[in-house]
Amino acid sequence: MYSSCLQTLCLGHALWHPEPHESGEPQVGDVGCVHEGAFIRLFNLDTSASEKKVTFWDPPFDITEPLPRGMLKIDRRQRPLVPGHYCSHGVESTQMQSSADV
Repeated sequence: MYSSCLQTLCLGHALWHPEPHESGEPQVGDVGCVHEGAFIRLFNLDTSASEKKVTFWDPPFDITEPLPRGMLKIDRRQRPLVPGHYCSHGVESTQMQSSADV
């Protein structure tokens, strides 16, 4: 319920295990899946970069057709995630302070 409510904010997908899977640390151009809260790399679309190649699978996934040049571009939209509270629709964040003298 929690992750499905936050997903509607279009701020990404909740990962319960955000540390890299055995298949490697996520790279730009990765194709993979989310399984049991972890992102699992299958292969990378950038076949020209050997450091992005996924070597975890035996046999490895084989890309038979390279993408056209310039296909992998960074999304330049301004939507940085800043520190703070991210609440799903209908949920509010409040703060309380208290002090006591003895």
